Amino acid sequence: MDVFLPEQGVYRFGSFSVDPVRRAVCCDGARLKLAERLFDVLLYLVMNHGRVVEREELLQAVWAGRTVEYNNLGQAIFALRKVLKAGGADSTIITVPGRGFRFAEPVVFEPAQAMCWQGSAARPGEVPQLGQLAQPQSRIGFMLAVLVAVVASCGLVLWHERVPPKGDGSAPPAFSPPPHSVAVLAFDNMTGDPNQAYFCQGLSEQLIDSLTRINTLQVAARTSSFSFPGTEGGGHATIGDIARKLNVSAVLLGSVRREGVRVIVTAQLANALTGFNFWSKTYDRDQGDMLDVQADLARAVAQSLLVTLVREDTAELTLGGTTNPAAFDAYLRGLKLESTATDELAYQSAVAEFQAALRQDPDFALAYAERANTLSHLGVIAATTDHVSRRAIFTQALADADRAIALAPKLGRAHTVRGIVFDWGFLDVGEAALEQARAQALTPGSAAIETNYATAEAALGHMDKAVAAARRASQLDPVAADAWGGLARVLYLSRHYSEALEALRRAKAIADVMPLQFLTTLGFVELAQGDLEAAVQASMPGTYIGQIEVLAIADARLGRQAEAAAQLAKLQKLIGEDGAYNYAQIYAQWGRIDDALGWLETATALQDSGLIDIRVDPLLDPLRATGRFANILRRLDMNGPMQHH
Repeated sequence: MDVFLPEQGVYRFGSFSVDPVRRAVCCDGARLKLAERLFDVLLYLVMNHGRVVEREELLQAVWAGRTVEYNNLGQAIFALRKVLKAGGADSTIITVPGRGFRFAEPVVFEPAQAMCWQGSAARPGEVPQLGQLAQPQSRIGFMLAVLVAVVASCGLVLWHERVPPKGDGSAPPAFSPPPHSVAVLAFDNMTGDPNQAYFCQGLSEQLIDSLTRINTLQVAARTSSFSFPGTEGGGHATIGDIARKLNVSAVLLGSVRREGVRVIVTAQLANALTGFNFWSKTYDRDQGDMLDVQADLARAVAQSLLVTLVREDTAELTLGGTTNPAAFDAYLRGLKLESTATDELAYQSAVAEFQAALRQDPDFALAYAERANTLSHLGVIAATTDHVSRRAIFTQALADADRAIALAPKLGRAHTVRGIVFDWGFLDVGEAALEQARAQALTPGSAAIETNYATAEAALGHMDKAVAAARRASQLDPVAADAWGGLARVLYLSRHYSEALEALRRAKAIADVMPLQFLTTLGFVELAQGDLEAAVQASMPGTYIGQIEVLAIADARLGRQAEAAAQLAKLQKLIGEDGAYNYAQIYAQWGRIDDALGWLETATALQDSGLIDIRVDPLLDPLRATGRFANILRRLDMNGPMQHH
C-alpha cells in the first residue's frame, strides 16, 4: 500500500476537519485536544478511508513497530468512536472481524486550506474541567466532556501545546536538514529467531547501498544509522532525535519476518519535520524477490523526497544483485561475518560464505566485490602467511574485483574495492586513486567510498581533495567514531594538527572505548605538536604496534634512551621484518638517517603496505632531502603500476 502525505491541506468529513501538517482536529470550528496517538490513529484511518486497514498495518504505522498489545489499539478505537459519535459521526469506524478497521464516513481532501479555531482553549498543558467544556456550545461541550472521560478511563494522555523551555526564553535553533536526505535504520527482526538477525540487517544494508547510487540524495551511512538499535531508536530516541543527530529530513524504519521461503517486509518513511509518515508499505514475497522489494523501496524514498529519478538511476538500484535465494542468503551471511571480523579465521569464514554465494550464482557481481574486499583484509592481517602467499591473496582479490566490474561496470562498490587492492596489495597509489574517483562518481552518497577516496588522494599528496572527502564522510556518518578518526588521520597527514585533535575529540565522544588505531593517531599528533607527555599518555600501556612506536620516539626525545631502545626491541620481537616501515619511521625521528633509509629500502623490497603514505608521512620528513629517499620514491613510482601484471 502507498500512503503519500499530500500537499498541505485539510481532510473533512461530517462536522470534522483534520489537518495533518498542524496535527489538529476541529469539530464545527472548535479545536479538539487529542492525545498524540489518538490523532495518529484517526489520521491514518481518514487517509485510508473506504478500505480495510489491517491491525498489523495500523500498529506499524502509528506505533512504529514498538511492542504494543491489541488492547491498546482497541482502547484508542473506543476513545475515537466516542469522540466522533459526540460530534454526530456515528458508526464511522467499523470493525472488520479478524482483520482490522474501515473508516466508513465520506472524506474530502481540500488542498491548501487553513483551519480556524473557535472558542477558548485551556492554557498550555492544562486539562479542561468538564463544567467549563459545556459552556460555549452544548454539542461541542458534551463531546469534549466525553473525550476527557474516555481518555481518563483508557489511561491515555491528552495532547498539549509545546511550552517554551524555561531559562532565557530563547527558542531552540531551527532544525533545517538537507531536503533530499534520509537515514535507514536497521530493520527489526520479527522472526523470533536471533539467528535471523543477519538477514534483516543485510536487507537494510542493501537498501542503503541502493540509495547511495541516486544522485542528489544524501544518505546517512550504515554505522551512524545502525547506532539506533530497533525501531524508533530502541524506544528512547524519537524520530526527531535521530533525524537531528544524523541531519536528515526523513527516516526509514521497518521490520522483517521470515517464514520458510516467504519474507514479509514492512517499512515506513517518516517525515522528520512533521513527525508523520510519508507512507507505509508491506511486502509478502518469495525470498528471491528481495531485489525487486529493495528497488521499489528505494524508488519510493526518492519520490517522497522529491528526487527526480532518471532511467539510469532506476536501472542501477539493483546493480550487481541476484535473484537466487540461496546465493542472496549466503551473501548476507558473509556480510555479517565480514562486518564483525577481527582475526584471520573470521575473515576466512566470510570468504567461504561469498564463495558459497558464487557457487549458487556465478554472475553475482556484489559477491565477487565483497570476496575481493575480504581477501584484501585477510592479506593485510594474515600473520601466518608468507610474502609469496600474501601476494597470491591480493592477486585473487584483484581478479575478483575485475570480475565484478566486468559483470556490472557501474558498480561503485567494485571500483572502490579494486582501488583498495591496488593500495594495500600492490602499492599502486595512482591506479588506486583512479578507481576511487570512479567509485565516487558512481556512488556519490557513500561515506565508505568518500573515506577510501580521501585515503587514496592523501597518498598522492592531494591534501585538499583528501580533507574535503574525509569531511564529507564525517557528515554522512556523523555518529560513527571511524568517520571522525579517518578525518583525523587525513588532517594529521596534511599537517593540520589542531583540527586533527578536534576530530579525535569527536571520535572519543562517540566511542565507548577509543579504537587503538585512533589512539595511535593521537600519539602521532601530540608528537608533531611537541607535547611528549601527552603522546606518552595516549600510548599507554603500549601493547599495540602503533603505540609502541610512539613510545619509542617520545622516550628518545625525552632523553630516555634505554627506554626508547627497549620499545624498539619490543616492536621487533612482535612483528619482525614486517615492521620495516615502522622501524624507518622510528630511526628517522631518532636522527639515524642511514638506518632509516636502509629499513625503507627493505620495506620497498617486501612491498610493506605502510609505504602507501611515504609521500606525505610527517615522520619521514628528516629523510626527504636525501638522494636515497628520492631513489626509493622513483622506484615505487616506476614499479608500482607494474606489480599487479
